[in-house]
Amino acid sequence: MFPIAFLLMRLHPDVGRLNDFHGTFQFASPDDPFKLSNGQCIDHGILAYETYGKLNENKDNAILVFHALSGSQHAAGYRESVSQLVNPLWADECKTGWWDGFIGNEKVIDTSRYFIICANYIGGCYGSTGPASRKPNSDEKYMSSFPWITMEDLVLSQMKLIDFLGIKELKAVVGASLGGLLALTTMLLFPVRIRKLVSIASGLELQPLQIIHNFEQVRAIQNDSLFLNGDYEDDKPPVAGLELARMIGHKTYVSLETMTDRAKQNLVHKDNPSGYTAIHQVESYFNHQAKKFSKRFDANSYLRILNAWQKHSVDDKIKNIGALHEGFKALIISIDSDVCFYPDEQRELHHYLKTNGLNSKMHEVHSEKGHDSFLLEPNLYHAIISAFLGDS
Repeated sequence: MFPIAFLLMRLHPDVGRLNDFHGTFQFASPDDPFKLSNGQCIDHGILAYETYGKLNENKDNAILVFHALSGSQHAAGYRESVSQLVNPLWADECKTGWWDGFIGNEKVIDTSRYFIICANYIGGCYGSTGPASRKPNSDEKYMSSFPWITMEDLVLSQMKLIDFLGIKELKAVVGASLGGLLALTTMLLFPVRIRKLVSIASGLELQPLQIIHNFEQVRAIQNDSLFLNGDYEDDKPPVAGLELARMIGHKTYVSLETMTDRAKQNLVHKDNPSGYTAIHQVESYFNHQAKKFSKRFDANSYLRILNAWQKHSVDDKIKNIGALHEGFKALIISIDSDVCFYPDEQRELHHYLKTNGLNSKMHEVHSEKGHDSFLLEPNLYHAIISAFLGDS
């Protein structure tokens, strides 16, 4: 059996170029299975990932970026398609990188200086092994049999990719929202390999309101009659449940002002003779957002990642904080209109780091767009993040 790294080189002969690359990495094989936190193993695991910029000779300019709940490995640039399995979900809004305004030459994270890596999470639906993937040597999909995963599993699988790339220390781990929790988890699991942390619109621990919002989304999907305990048919996915879940989540992503403004651009639906009729533009807006989302995401993947979020905790990792890389620095950014991760949550994280003797800076940005500001307004973050990353 060939080692995993050799298999990757065979599958992707241009991987050594490492410049605006997209492909897959096999992080688990029958000879080298990936053991999950719950004791189960994945014996054929693939990570879909992209890189931007060039890894320097010393391999000390690498930045690992974690995407948010429903993001993908495609953080920057334009990609028309991914693979035959993924393409049905690769909607128009997926084709431009979700952080395209942040990653690039002379952008917030400058590709002329840094080598940026972004991978789709295991359990996801954009090319990494997940519930919709086919089982090894079979045409059957995992569906409900795909294991439940944790934040630790997501981090450990990605650090296998970092090992393969020959990177001993990361210049920084960067994440917003759920991605910020993963960046924090990486810092605590691999303290001697992380030099900087950038956490945007994220936090330290789960808050009661987040737990409730996440649970509501889980139940919305599970209560869809087409969900069938996760073994739904390809042509009959639990669309209604996934749409309702998105509505529940989306109300925390944008501010009321932005929501109202966007709703003006959405037409109110016509009368529905079978029941309730949406009479407000904001209802039409939410319905539109939900329908868009249900066409680009998989319900089982959504549940797996939500479950990892629900299990997030730093309690058992605090002991590692003293081993952080000498000269470690953290940048914590909050958004004053955020109602998904309230500014108090970033202040809690900042205080936690400072209390443990770490160099932590905090900035609060003013935005009228709410939580999604970290996706929409790169100009608010450019000076703060670029200066922090460039500071030795």
